[in-house]
Amino acid sequence: MQTQGAKRVACVDVPALALQLVLRAHPEWAQDPVVIVTDDRPRAPIVWANRAARAVGIHRGMCFSEAKALSSILHAEVISAHAIDDAVDELFEMLIKLTPHIEPALDQAGLFWIDPSGLSGLFGDLQRWASAIEHALLLERFVSSVVVGFSRGHVLALARSRKGVLVVADRDAEQRAAARVALSKLEISVMLRDQLALLGIHTVGQMLALPGSQLRLRYGAAAGRLHDFLSGHCYSPLLPRAPAIPLVLDLQVEPPDDDHPRLLFGLKSVLHHAVDKLVHEHQAVTALVLELKVERHGAQQERVETAAPTFDVLQLLDLVRLRLSSLTLLGKVEHLRVTVEHVRVHPRQAALHALSGDETKPRDLEAAARALARLKATFGPDVVACAKLREAHLPEAKYTLESVQTVRVPQRVMIDPARAQRAARRVYCAALEHLPEVVRKRAPQDDADCWLNAHGVAKNIVGPDRIAGGWWAQSVERDYYVVETSTGELLWVYHDKLRRRWLLHGVLD
Repeated sequence: MQTQGAKRVACVDVPALALQLVLRAHPEWAQDPVVIVTDDRPRAPIVWANRAARAVGIHRGMCFSEAKALSSILHAEVISAHAIDDAVDELFEMLIKLTPHIEPALDQAGLFWIDPSGLSGLFGDLQRWASAIEHALLLERFVSSVVVGFSRGHVLALARSRKGVLVVADRDAEQRAAARVALSKLEISVMLRDQLALLGIHTVGQMLALPGSQLRLRYGAAAGRLHDFLSGHCYSPLLPRAPAIPLVLDLQVEPPDDDHPRLLFGLKSVLHHAVDKLVHEHQAVTALVLELKVERHGAQQERVETAAPTFDVLQLLDLVRLRLSSLTLLGKVEHLRVTVEHVRVHPRQAALHALSGDETKPRDLEAAARALARLKATFGPDVVACAKLREAHLPEAKYTLESVQTVRVPQRVMIDPARAQRAARRVYCAALEHLPEVVRKRAPQDDADCWLNAHGVAKNIVGPDRIAGGWWAQSVERDYYVVETSTGELLWVYHDKLRRRWLLHGVLD
């Protein structure tokens, strides 16, 4: 029977958010075992494992070296708390387009509580609204479950037991469906789950049949809170999060000035007031957009980004100082407008940590991110990049440079030693210099014929490896050689047969 006038609550759950982020970045791993570890040490514990990993016996809590022994194709990644925060913000910005009242769960990344009141008139009914949410997430390659019901505890249990959309008709149907959900589907401690299993308690319904007070007395406060939550005894109103609106600051420079220290001193006071306001709203600064109005030359705009959300005014001023030092102002600044971009700060219960007793210091990703932010502030946002492999015909086109936004621990990849020797090469984007003819009909040991400019004499030559083709764009015929020189260098050179010239393309390490 339909429950008339009852207050509804909806739950959007993006399960195993850390794993989903890894698989979004590496879709080619979809069928392989994948785990999330706390750091990049062999003894690092596993905090998430996908279905393929669990199928070969890999589970949460196992250390990476033990898991690696179970699968030779195991992939492992480290996901920082900042990456999780960024993903939560991304999901929030996607959901805010479909509903105005959203509360991200602070203790479970990827879980959102939503008030669906009034949305049926806009979308037709709640089923279509929930389906629109699932479809929007699926377009961004997020797997989710969307459940609309009446009780937070029951709705969460149903969301964790299935994928897709479910709109519950009445409270009785919701209670019956939630009672059948296995406790293993919920994120409860393994110890509590095993202790309840000894009593024959395996489902939500069986647990709710126990007296809550006795459960709390025997198994602790956590068990009591879980019982109260699933039974609906602990009511908590929805606390929607508002979307972040950039904060705009204005600084009138009187008289107009082009001295960087004085401009920074004036900016310091307005930034302090802005940050104090953001602290009370639990917002942290992520970027500053500077708009400098210069006398007789209009406005000049620059942007600096922080390594992570921050309240540190001195760090912000340092980034601005580095950016200003690389600029050439066309005149004196008469007005400075600063747009402060910020995000809500979410505390995390599950954070990356090092195992006690391990003397190996984990890599400081925050320090690396701060260093990259300083480089970007000095030389521009695109100065830091990494190489990504791609399918192409010519060696210089087999990779592309992509801007680095976040710092990640490099993944360990097992490579055949023979391939590693061929891959250990510094390849130049374009040939750096013309060389004399490397290979002549006479013996290559003849110094007069094999003098390679500042690289010395070619002592040993291996090759050629031919690359030919490109008829669809520009015909290419190259013979590649590895040349060992008298200075100890290993040069990677090629002969352009069509243009009859020798070029240096790289250096082997």
